[in-house]
Amino acid sequence: MKPVGDTLQSPAPADRAESPLVSIIVAAFNAAATIEETCRSALAQTYPSIEVLVVDDGSTDTTADIVTELAAADPRLRLIRQPNLGVAAARNCGIAAARGELLAPLDADDLWAPGKIAAQVSRLAQAGSDTALVYCWWAWIDEHNSVLDRSPPWRIEGRALQRLLEINVTGNASVPLFRRSVVLELGGYRSQLRDDGCQGCEDWDLALRVAERHRVAVVPEVLVGYRRRSDSMSTQDDRMWRSRAAVAQSIAMRNPSISSAMLRRSQGQFALHLAGVAFWRGDILRACRWGLRTRPLWLGIAVSPYIARLLLRHIYRGAATRPRLVAHGLTFDSSCPADPLIPYDRIYLGHWQTYDREPSHG
Repeated sequence: MKPVGDTLQSPAPADRAESPLVSIIVAAFNAAATIEETCRSALAQTYPSIEVLVVDDGSTDTTADIVTELAAADPRLRLIRQPNLGVAAARNCGIAAARGELLAPLDADDLWAPGKIAAQVSRLAQAGSDTALVYCWWAWIDEHNSVLDRSPPWRIEGRALQRLLEINVTGNASVPLFRRSVVLELGGYRSQLRDDGCQGCEDWDLALRVAERHRVAVVPEVLVGYRRRSDSMSTQDDRMWRSRAAVAQSIAMRNPSISSAMLRRSQGQFALHLAGVAFWRGDILRACRWGLRTRPLWLGIAVSPYIARLLLRHIYRGAATRPRLVAHGLTFDSSCPADPLIPYDRIYLGHWQTYDREPSHG
C-alpha cells in the first residue's frame, strides 16, 4: 500500500519468524558522497532478516542512481522516490512501505557496525513486550570516518521519559530500534516541525513519544558511527534550539509530572550540546555563546575542567591524527577512545540520585 503524503498505512505484515524482519529506513537528500558506504554498512548486517528502504527525498545529485545500482545487485535494497518534503516525511514514507515488524532508521551519512541490528533484536526480546525502543552507544566521526569522540556509556532503561527529556541518551536518528506497531500508533515522525520552521529534533521527539508509553532498553556497545559535517542539520543551531523548545513543550503539556525545573535542565543541557557542535566546527565564539546558556550552575561547573582541556588541546595540538572507524567483530570499540571527552554519565548520576529523592520527582 503506497503512502499518501505523511499518512502512515500498513501493508500486509511480514511472516513472523524466529528472526522478525527489520526494516531499515534511510532518508536521503543529495547524499551521493556517502550513500553507498551507508547502504553497504546496512546490507552487511549479520542479522539474517532485513530489508533496506532508501527514500530519495527529491535529490538533485546522483543519489538515486547510486542506490539503483546497489539495488540491482542486492534485492534486499529498494529505492523509493518522492518530492522534497523533509526528513520526517521521508522516513514516514519508508515506514509506510516497510514490511518489517521492527524499524531501524539510518541517516544517509552514518555507519553501522555489522552486529548492530542483531544485538538490538536480541536485547528487545530479552526486555519483554512492553519495551518498544532499544538504543546503543555511538561514536562521532568526521567526513573521513576519523573518530572525534564517543558517546557516554549510558545505561538508562525502563520507564525513562524524564531522563530522556533531560538529556537525549538515544543520541541520534541512526541509533534506535523500534517496534513498528508502536511507531504506527504514534503517527510516525512529526513533519509538522518542518512546517513550523523548527525541524531538527524529529528523532528525539519520536523517542520521547515512545518513552511516554513504553519501556526502553540499551545495548551497551558502540554500534553506530554518527557523522558530523559542517553543513549538516545539527549545525543549524538556532533552528535546532527552536525545535528542542517545540518538542519539550509538546511533551510537557501531556505530562503534568514534568516540572519546570526539569524543563530548565533540559534547556540548559541542550545549550551545552549546541556549544559542543559549534566547538567541533571551529566556531569558538558561538560555542561560548551557547555555553553561557548552560543551566543549572552545577552542570557548567562540572564540565568546565573538561572544556578547558579540550580548548588547550585545540590550541596546542591542532588537527591531531585520529583513528578511523573500522568495524571489528560486532562493535566499533577498537576504534574508539575508552572514555568520552566529557563523561556526562558520571556527571549526571549523582545529581539524578539527588533529584529522585525530592518529592516532586518521586
